[in-house]
Amino acid sequence: MKHLQSLPPPFAEPLDALLADIAIRVQLSESNYKKAVARFHAIQEYIQREDSPLHDLVTLVYAQGSMAIGATISSKLENDEFDIDLIATLDLPSDTPPHRMLDLLEEAIAGEPGSRYYGKTTRCTRCVQVQYADGMHLDVTPMVRIETMPEKCGYIYHAPKRHATDDDTKIVANPWGFAQHFIEHTPKDVLFEAAFMARAREFETAHLLVEAQAEVEQVPEQEPMHAKSMAVIALQLLKRYRNVRYDQRDVRCPPSVMMAKVVADNAGHTGTLSEELLLQAGQLRGVLQEAQDRGRTVIVANPACAPDVFTDRWPDTLMAQQVFIGDLDEFIEKLQQLRGDVDLVQMQATLATMFGERATIEAVKQFNERTGQQIVYGQSRHTPGSGRIVLPTAAEVAALGVAAVPGIVRATPKHTHFGDEPCA
Repeated sequence: MKHLQSLPPPFAEPLDALLADIAIRVQLSESNYKKAVARFHAIQEYIQREDSPLHDLVTLVYAQGSMAIGATISSKLENDEFDIDLIATLDLPSDTPPHRMLDLLEEAIAGEPGSRYYGKTTRCTRCVQVQYADGMHLDVTPMVRIETMPEKCGYIYHAPKRHATDDDTKIVANPWGFAQHFIEHTPKDVLFEAAFMARAREFETAHLLVEAQAEVEQVPEQEPMHAKSMAVIALQLLKRYRNVRYDQRDVRCPPSVMMAKVVADNAGHTGTLSEELLLQAGQLRGVLQEAQDRGRTVIVANPACAPDVFTDRWPDTLMAQQVFIGDLDEFIEKLQQLRGDVDLVQMQATLATMFGERATIEAVKQFNERTGQQIVYGQSRHTPGSGRIVLPTAAEVAALGVAAVPGIVRATPKHTHFGDEPCA
């Protein structure tokens, strides 16, 4: 208990509080999470209906990618569009032509004119996407299990056209295995988890996001969606920064799963969110720079399935790789500046360039409201001119069951948790 009492609250530093609040604003809300789960169950049942070309041929449907590891964020900067990725394991011959595999899934989802998803589907090169009026997308990828390989390992299919082409291929993948690996390697901290959940629920309650959903069916009980590790929040923020940087670039962006692999490799070594974010950005940069120095594009593979290469479509050139290295250099430089003596006005301006204006402005506004309330209720004391707030201890926060309220910006000790050596 002595150790707990001596620890600062997880969001005692204003930068950590603002980073957490930005993450809350760009991730799935609890109501959208429940909506996504309900839609997942609905489409799972629909593609197996009696008049479906896949009736009795769907053995398993499960979440993959960001949804499976709790790292989903909005795919757009100024509105809440979310991409939810699913795998549909099919009982079909593995040598089914790739374009035909996507044909069958598209027919099963789109159905006949007037049916549930008709006119709402888009066929992509490896999946069939379902669009909803509220901006959510469900990307359903067909897979055929490879029985001789580890659990849930299988072929996914790549077909850019509706007919056979030389580019058609099948790819070994195991997204389920990677999700288990990621979860195992990103341990949760009880104090951080409780504080983040409290902040997220406070935000959602204030914005009337946690409410009965008219369109949402009943869903099974889920793990609390805001019960996340510090590493997951860092991954979400890195993905958000990537989205900001690539928003106006007409090129493929670095894959989320590659970033998740690096985060999992290096999680659990820091004490605050800003430290974790700085560490992870540095390690990601190190992995890319090592490849760049050798004159090759980076190769990052699935630790649960070696033939499953996460970087098979990005980067396609050294220039594409160098562009993102430059982005990470700028990110690291700005984050290091934010961890020094920076006033709140400058902090807001810098964070807006990193994560977008809307999310940043909303986070800073709530920061100011919290600070004012805490001073009024005697929970913190501002020393005018010192830039410091005296905050409750971690033990007091835990006893209250609420997140700490940060105050005026203060200096953070300057130390760097990444070096020149890339991660393994």
